Amino acid sequence: MSFLLKDEAYDKIIQMINDKKLIYGEIYSLNVLTATMDMSKTPVRDAIQKLVDEKRIDILPSRGIRLHQITKEEVMQHYHFSCAIEGYCVATLAKTYQKDKNNPSVKKLKKLMEQMEKMLDEQKNFNEYFAVDQQFHLELLESLKDPYFSSLKHSSMGFYNHPEIQFTDNKLSRKEVCECHRKILSAICEGDSADAYEALLEHSYVMLKAF
Repeated sequence: MSFLLKDEAYDKIIQMINDKKLIYGEIYSLNVLTATMDMSKTPVRDAIQKLVDEKRIDILPSRGIRLHQITKEEVMQHYHFSCAIEGYCVATLAKTYQKDKNNPSVKKLKKLMEQMEKMLDEQKNFNEYFAVDQQFHLELLESLKDPYFSSLKHSSMGFYNHPEIQFTDNKLSRKEVCECHRKILSAICEGDSADAYEALLEHSYVMLKAF
């Protein structure tokens, strides 16, 4: 039961991040957080520890918690990981698409782009938009049909599962992110592995600048 409660607490905190109820730079006490979530301290504390391990939350002794303040070194690690892993995936997918125009991953990416383009209004539900954003990137990993690369979606590296990145002072617009995706997909569909790779690098740099 406690395991299930920990998972519930984890999901609630993630939801609070997505809903911008937890903001960069703000410090939150465990007591206030548990009261807001209407849960006991133990599962919330366990969930927080998991988020600390994922480098999404920092614990400030005797003060409380806050969203993780990513260091310059960590940002560069995320950037290099994204460029290396996703860059390889898009370049490979472009070559694959040249041989098979019915590639299922490209079909999924096209559908995801259509969905994202309907969610560019900043007033529309962020969670739905971000889910599509993430699915686009996860499909790039899945396109290799390699269990190891597929498992990287759970990695703490890259820019996966970090919606708070889009809430920083250098806020990214949905249109800006969508345009990056459009360039990547366009290059893949043209079978141009070099352009696909460059488009992915450009997208990673856009994310890098947000910090």
